[in-house]
Amino acid sequence: MTLRVDSPPVPAAQPHAWGVVALLCIGGIISMLDRQVLILLVEPIKASLAISDTQVSLLQGFAVAIFYGLLAVPLGRLADSGNRTQIIAAGALFFSLSTMAGGFAVSFGALFATRLCVGIGEATLTPAGSSLIGDYLPPHKVGRAMGLFIGSSFVGSGLALVIIGSFLAWLTANPLLRFPLIGRPEDWQMVFIAASLPGLFFAAAMLLVREPPRSEGLALAGARAGSASIAEVMAFVRSNARLLLPVFLGLPLLAGANFSLNSWTPTFFIRTYGWTAAEIGPIFGLMITLLATAGVITGGWLSDRMLARGRTDANLSVSMAAALAAVPFIIAFPLAGSATASLLLLGPVLFLAAMPFGAGPAAIPILAPNRMRAQLMAVYLLFANLFGAGMGPWMVAAFTDSVLGDPQAIRWSIALVCSAVMLAGALIVGLGARAMRHAALVARPA
Repeated sequence: MTLRVDSPPVPAAQPHAWGVVALLCIGGIISMLDRQVLILLVEPIKASLAISDTQVSLLQGFAVAIFYGLLAVPLGRLADSGNRTQIIAAGALFFSLSTMAGGFAVSFGALFATRLCVGIGEATLTPAGSSLIGDYLPPHKVGRAMGLFIGSSFVGSGLALVIIGSFLAWLTANPLLRFPLIGRPEDWQMVFIAASLPGLFFAAAMLLVREPPRSEGLALAGARAGSASIAEVMAFVRSNARLLLPVFLGLPLLAGANFSLNSWTPTFFIRTYGWTAAEIGPIFGLMITLLATAGVITGGWLSDRMLARGRTDANLSVSMAAALAAVPFIIAFPLAGSATASLLLLGPVLFLAAMPFGAGPAAIPILAPNRMRAQLMAVYLLFANLFGAGMGPWMVAAFTDSVLGDPQAIRWSIALVCSAVMLAGALIVGLGARAMRHAALVARPA
């Protein structure tokens, strides 16, 4: 397996390229606010709709992930040939309005349907955004940009908890608040409506971004010019299976562990230590914002440094090492026995578990031919959402409900399930790193 440079060469980064990256990061933050809006609302939604942990996990993960994953592939194909800025703007408008609709849901089925629609809208952002980054920046800067872009999702997860926790505290302090016509909805419903508003502004801002010319960076041998069909993309994956399948399978398992941790850690503190959502939300949110974001940026930076020194396996080796280092802390923090100890042990979990997502996904826009770059990212997102966002939170909930049979035993579910999934993902990613070490990198002309 060889890596080569396609012509024409990639131009230098355009002056406003990092501004576009910044706007995409803002979109990533907003999309995660809409996606993660349920995390602090588990108990009130369970009480309002009379549902179980397993049903909540379907709302948290599977409902958004199923269409996000399935539609990411055709939307990625559209991004490989269409106007990417307009695609992102349309998706942002759709997921924002879908989140708003969730605030008016009165049953599990209605709320599930709105979460499905959120996934449809959010499926546009990462494939099209990753493709834009690949065209706005040269290959040796893509890792850092992708680290920031992927890292924005961690910032969004953290800020969502801070904002929602603070908003819940404000609603509690203002019990007489009423709105014309609708009176006062339940607090969780008002959170949904408020969370939908920033996406409307992001959609408008994306319409002001210029669509850049398409270019090629480093690419795996076998790339050709022109638009790639789905059959060609699948043939390309098969011909490079030893490298790409570990990316498409291992990284999604690591994502599954991360989604599980983010989804159930607040509930763990609420059930185990008696904290309120307003108490754990800002603390956990700030930890994610600082530590997880630092981890994903560090992963992208470290893989860039190693790649510049000739380590063709840098993206996946960094991912594997960070995931393995996270496993002992994942086991320890929910079993620590005190809130303070759990928080201290949670810090390394958030930092290390985030590093693979600055390093690993950056391999796709760096190595893929431009004609199928967004589609390959979409294939990755298909698995990342089905096995990661969809299955991750569900596995913890199902283990709690069906195996342990006690909601208060969620600490054991987190320790056992999340560590096992993280370990499995690290081992699979390691197979991809080994394949990359056998790939020859041809230096790009100055």
